[in-house]
Amino acid sequence: MAKNEGFSQISAICESQISLKTHILGTIYGLKQRAQLESPGRERNRCMWCVMHVKPGSEKRMEEFLDGLIGDEFDSRCFHLTRLRRKKYGGRWQTIEEQLLPGYVFIVTEKPEQLYREFEKVPGCGLLGDSKEYVSRLDGEEAEFLEKIAGSADGEGAASRIGEIGLSYIKVEKDNRVRVLSGPLLFVEKQVRKIDFHRRVAEVETNLCGEKKVMYLGVEFENVS
Repeated sequence: MAKNEGFSQISAICESQISLKTHILGTIYGLKQRAQLESPGRERNRCMWCVMHVKPGSEKRMEEFLDGLIGDEFDSRCFHLTRLRRKKYGGRWQTIEEQLLPGYVFIVTEKPEQLYREFEKVPGCGLLGDSKEYVSRLDGEEAEFLEKIAGSADGEGAASRIGEIGLSYIKVEKDNRVRVLSGPLLFVEKQVRKIDFHRRVAEVETNLCGEKKVMYLGVEFENVS
């Protein structure tokens, strides 16, 4: 390959990454402006939730990249979702952690404009998915649902750490009604579609990015270790 041709290809790659980054940042900034127009005064007092669509398998790397960039000064959180569930190995039930919603990295921020300016300082990181919509803003109900099941342990959410959806403990009453005793299902009980006792999971229906999704969250019976 000729030297000039190699430089041209490298330049084209860099320009492509910068273009992607600009698209992402412009989307975040634009979504914030649109939110303020839709509900002036009210939105300024709320966090804005965005989901970044990345290549499946690169969620942790994107989260670490954004965390290192964001730091603690932008009142922002960046995370991907995991769930705790029970699974049987060698005849014994064990608690394991699994990834939920591959390809989704969430950003929650109170200062999108400052975050936008900080992102402008770095080149693209090449972890994005193939979709043309790299960043989507979650509406109020979608954000509230995630805050309930995976919010910070310091707030009202049920998670032990941000992004981790813990186990819900249940009890089957004498009339076969299922009662949720603790865990994230307490906050979204009306959205539980079905509980699979054999697999120890609950099917929870919700909307995400304007589409219906079913999340399978871990459950366990009371007094089971």
